[in-house]
Amino acid sequence: MTEILSNVLDQVDREQMMDRIRYMTESFPYRLAGSETEYKASQYVMQVMEEYGMEPTNLTFRTYNSDPLTSSVEIIAPERFSIDSLPCGHIHSTGDIPEEYEIVYVGNGSWEEYEGLDVAGKIVLVEVSYAPPVPEKAHIAAVKGAVGILCMNWGNDEEVICHRAIKSVWGNPTPESIKDIPDLIGIGITRLAGLRIKELCLSGQTVKALVSAKATRQWTEVHQPYGIIRGNGKSDEFMLVASHLDAWQPGVTCNATGNATTLELCRILSENRDKLDRDVHVVFWNGHEIAEAAGSTWFVDHFWDLINKKCICYMHIDSTGVRETSKLEIKIADELYKFARENVSYLKDEELRIMTLKKIGDQSFMGIGVPGVCQRISFTEEDLEKSHGATLGWWNHTSEDDVDKCDPAILEEDTRLHLAFIWKLVNSEVLPYDFSKKFEMIRANLKPLAEKYKQHMDFTDILANYEEVESLVLGLQEKRESLMPEQTGMFNEFQLSTSRLLMNIFQTYASKYDQDRYGHSNLSAPVPLLADLKKLELLDSASLEYGMIETALQRNMNRITDSLSFLSRLCRLYMSLLA
Repeated sequence: MTEILSNVLDQVDREQMMDRIRYMTESFPYRLAGSETEYKASQYVMQVMEEYGMEPTNLTFRTYNSDPLTSSVEIIAPERFSIDSLPCGHIHSTGDIPEEYEIVYVGNGSWEEYEGLDVAGKIVLVEVSYAPPVPEKAHIAAVKGAVGILCMNWGNDEEVICHRAIKSVWGNPTPESIKDIPDLIGIGITRLAGLRIKELCLSGQTVKALVSAKATRQWTEVHQPYGIIRGNGKSDEFMLVASHLDAWQPGVTCNATGNATTLELCRILSENRDKLDRDVHVVFWNGHEIAEAAGSTWFVDHFWDLINKKCICYMHIDSTGVRETSKLEIKIADELYKFARENVSYLKDEELRIMTLKKIGDQSFMGIGVPGVCQRISFTEEDLEKSHGATLGWWNHTSEDDVDKCDPAILEEDTRLHLAFIWKLVNSEVLPYDFSKKFEMIRANLKPLAEKYKQHMDFTDILANYEEVESLVLGLQEKRESLMPEQTGMFNEFQLSTSRLLMNIFQTYASKYDQDRYGHSNLSAPVPLLADLKKLELLDSASLEYGMIETALQRNMNRITDSLSFLSRLCRLYMSLLA
């Protein structure tokens, strides 16, 4: 570590961050997007950024939003008891008088869990997890004909209910995507209540309940503070850093701690801007919780050209400083895997959990192909197993997410980790992308698919183009050590172009100009564009459905092949220019 970086890291002020957390959660306790409190919080952030000389803009836009209002659940058969509940956002509202519905338990709510079950006209009980995320659980339930979804919390025996939303459209809807918002009754309940209902469902008895739930659906104006830390002018490229501002009350670790980390980064980077070789753009997203990544989606839509040409990395900062955590978790684009590992070289492998970043949360930039990172000190595998996958703590999105859930020492360490990552990346003369890991992952995912499904699809073209691209990209990558000073800009352009093209075809499903359904099950597949290959094995090759899926898959394969072919030509061009 250089002496300059060491001095910069020592500037992290733990007490100042804790003061900000207390001030934000006490002054702006319920930061629901579109509310007056959210606007006041955005004004506060603007004021702080202005103090740091960032000349911020409070981006104002409209988003399709929801305000959860009331709900009630009373089990009436085979036993009778009432349970506490909270309405989800973006739901189908019932009338004032509770209506009777049958409840069916569907495990984690994935497609596979519905096999052999008839849920038409019924409410499904799901166990909350990120496999799949709640909006995708709701989408699947709606497709299967359910009229409602009952979400039992994760954790253990804590009597808490998590605030949730079921809007499965990523960002604002379009005329084509509006139909994908599930028209379901949606309610959250405690884990203990859920386990009790689950036991009744699995006993073979018919479980019925009287249910009511209300929430609004409307367009609201939201605010998004945006500021730029101008570097020393050596490069016009930039790194994008963001954390979501909207939050449930009191929302300490989701996401006042992330906001405090981000503001501390603003302070320190601004004070040392003359030592930054690239700019740092900072945004406080809005519409993260209920509108499902509305702020980051709006930003990518309206700053498309700038991001596409100049953004070298996107860092999402969420839930830093969480108590009882001890293991650093890094979710990162494969081309930055080596850089991230070297950034924390002092950690042993067992002290670190590092994995490929998937498209979830506010990762709205994968369509363009911007490599991203989301890191925080997290729970151990043993802790996650005990809490049934509560990755952000059993208190996440509940009324218990108070200041006592933040550990000041962990918050400081999290902030130092983020600062070191940003500092090293923006000051890298040659972008530290390494595509070896990315090709290793693509090869490990693509070739088994080609072998397994060769009787259904012809992989000849896609494999031939892939082999050529891998050879060309890795060959060009070897020129990194022999670059002349005047060639670094061109080499960085080659790296950006390669990252843009490969991420779009191997980590997203929607086109680069659109967004995927939020939590889309295909995004967890080895190659999202080819996720539906598994459906072909289950169908008669003469059926209508087989033919439709085969047609869609062939077009997806053509999209991959076309991008690989274009990247091959691009590599040859850069090879000649860098010769």
